[in-house]
Amino acid sequence: MTGLLMVGAITVFVVFVALYLMVKKLLWVSTPNEALIFSGTTRQLGDGRSVGFRFVRGGRALRRPLVEKVDVLDLSMFTVVVNVTAAFSKGGIPLTVQGVANVKLPGEDPLLSNTVERFLGRSREEIYYIAKETLEGNLRGVLASLTPEEVNEDKQAFATKLLDEAEHDMSRIGLVLDTLKIQNVTDEVNYLQSIGRIRGAGQNQLQAIAEAEARADALDALPGSSYRRLAMWRYLVEWTKPGWLLSDHG
Repeated sequence: MTGLLMVGAITVFVVFVALYLMVKKLLWVSTPNEALIFSGTTRQLGDGRSVGFRFVRGGRALRRPLVEKVDVLDLSMFTVVVNVTAAFSKGGIPLTVQGVANVKLPGEDPLLSNTVERFLGRSREEIYYIAKETLEGNLRGVLASLTPEEVNEDKQAFATKLLDEAEHDMSRIGLVLDTLKIQNVTDEVNYLQSIGRIRGAGQNQLQAIAEAEARADALDALPGSSYRRLAMWRYLVEWTKPGWLLSDHG
């Protein structure tokens, strides 16, 4: 009797251990910044398409033995440095533009389906390269529609236009463009510097004209007065009362 109880206890223990090991092997747990892709089963999306995978994000699920394979997609954001040289703007002036974009992989349908189709099994470096090439292609396209002045004077508006253009292409390949910032715009032919010098000269000319007009007005109002310019766009008019006025007053 004691022997039978011992055998039964050992059997229960072995079965428990086997079940534990099997569940441990089949149970997958996802962190909030990753998605588990269970390939091998078919499900239907809301738009009527059928895809051959299911996914779990920020949770856990059991892999169906023999029929499913599990891959992990890293959804954390990564920074893409965008650098375009000799990109022709509207008017034919070649520009060099540097910018920074924050990109990530989507964690929900329907964009996730595009991501799985194009990036499942690819390394982080490969995804980075594809995102960089896509953004730089969009950047060249947007530059061709803007003048150098428009690009250089309002970098925020330029970045917004580029963001609108790039989001469509990025979504189509399964990437999410969070932010995009233009850091620097230059050109090798010094066109932008020339514009700056011309505008600076124009401002100096306007300032000189205004100063001459103010000097003339001061002399008309107070003959014999002196006029000089101070810092911070201030001016000083000095006038000494003539002696004959002092005598008349006395």
